[in-house]
Amino acid sequence: MTKITFAAFIALIMSVTSLSAQGTDPFDVQMRVYKSALKNYDLQTATIALYNMQAIKPERTDLNDSLAIIYFTSEKYAQAYFVANGIVTADPKRNDMLEMVAVSQQNLGMIKESLSNYEKLYANGKSVYYLYEMAILQYQLKRFGECIASIDQILANPDADKQKVNIRGQQGSQDVPMKAAAYNVKGICALEVNQPDAAKENFNKAISLFPDFVAAKGNLETLDKKNASGAKTPAATANKPAATSPAKPK
Repeated sequence: MTKITFAAFIALIMSVTSLSAQGTDPFDVQMRVYKSALKNYDLQTATIALYNMQAIKPERTDLNDSLAIIYFTSEKYAQAYFVANGIVTADPKRNDMLEMVAVSQQNLGMIKESLSNYEKLYANGKSVYYLYEMAILQYQLKRFGECIASIDQILANPDADKQKVNIRGQQGSQDVPMKAAAYNVKGICALEVNQPDAAKENFNKAISLFPDFVAAKGNLETLDKKNASGAKTPAATANKPAATSPAKPK
């Protein structure tokens, strides 16, 4: 279970304490089913119980929070997006659900929409994590100038020294210091605009910060081989930057 998925599931468990279940009415029966399903990590049964509770007491709009978290935890991003987006529409101050919307959109390929929501989240809290996700999405949209500007902000931010991101690659996933990941992204952007020397410099900076950085070492190795052969180094040969795995409501 990834870090964010585990955090979402813990939030789901904690939310049960706010859903009181007393007596033997139909709502109470479904609540007991819901609790038992969560205890056994049977998210499908828990989802059915939530829908039954909503049918019995449609005024309990708070149940939507638990429903959104279950869908997100199950990596059912389309459903998570629709439920969380409904919550945000009703209460635009729900940044936790706005982040779930952004993450879900990112996983659904709604890159422009996801970027727009990450920009809102960053404006609300100035979290360097949101800035990193913005940079990844800007890269995916081929907005290389914007991506590099975001990366430079990350590199200048002391908060980035305290954070890591999980990068997924062909050889699995790896927790990487955020600034090392930022230099790797900057190197890949340099390749995209045909600046191999700048790319090499940034890959080396990434590796100096994190010597076991698999993606950056692979990018540098590929670049060195291309330079040795005299061939042009297309960015398509590099390990592209990846979002956190999967990116995360806090």
